[in-house]
Amino acid sequence: MFTCKESVELLMSFLDGELAPDEEQKLEEHLQACPPCVDFLRTYRATPSLCRRALSRQMPQELADRLTDFLRQKCKK
Repeated sequence: MFTCKESVELLMSFLDGELAPDEEQKLEEHLQACPPCVDFLRTYRATPSLCRRALSRQMPQELADRLTDFLRQKCKK
């Protein structure tokens, strides 16, 4: 069975179906016994769709201006 750190490092390969069968089995065993890793996996799976939705929305101009000003100030320092 993998540690949490090892499991997290393997998630992309796991989701892409690229893990060797023995690694996949060990990862699945870890996930069955580790609710925090299962929560992380759910979040990891949801991230691409959340990013697509966020990018499809227009930022209000006032917020964009304030963010630009803030970043310019930080870059000057």
